[in-house]
Amino acid sequence: MAKRRPAETQQMLLDAALGEFAENGLAGARIDRIAAAAGISKPMLYVHFGDKEALFDAVLSREILAAAQDERFDADDLPGYAGRTYDLLTERPHLWRLMTWFHLERGQEVLLLPAGHSVLEAKHAAITAAQAEGRITADFTPDEIVRLVATVVQTWCMAPAARDSQEHEARRRAIQLAIARMLTPGESPLQRRKMVDASR
Repeated sequence: MAKRRPAETQQMLLDAALGEFAENGLAGARIDRIAAAAGISKPMLYVHFGDKEALFDAVLSREILAAAQDERFDADDLPGYAGRTYDLLTERPHLWRLMTWFHLERGQEVLLLPAGHSVLEAKHAAITAAQAEGRITADFTPDEIVRLVATVVQTWCMAPAARDSQEHEARRRAIQLAIARMLTPGESPLQRRKMVDASR
């Protein structure tokens, strides 16, 4: 049998760890099961990743970066981006589960990981430019916009899986409509309220 290169071994470990962490979280995952699934020894796993937490972070970071490439963020089409993100998370339930475990067990945000931070910075820059040109409402900060989109999408991810494609499409339309109404430039409910308050 040909000797594996370190990069190949690491990818096999990440692949094996993905299912284990998504199913059991960080605390419940077993290193011996991951090593066995990857076909290596436990000591060799520690050589490559140091400890279980580092392996979990590596798995989640890989999935975040892969998702960022597929979600095609577009500051000029946030409803479309929200719909694509919903599709992506339903197609990759392991990513949603990993993010949920991270929040539950670490009490931290995924965006604090280096991979999440780099993705967030790019989104902030695009949103800031779009706001400066009046293409996105300025009622919210770029960070708030990212979180609003994520929250609307994740609300449906927490619901039972769609029973069929028709229900999935209805959920996507609801997500897109909500984002369009919140973030499209114009006289927003907040602006109308400010005008009413000012006239008193």
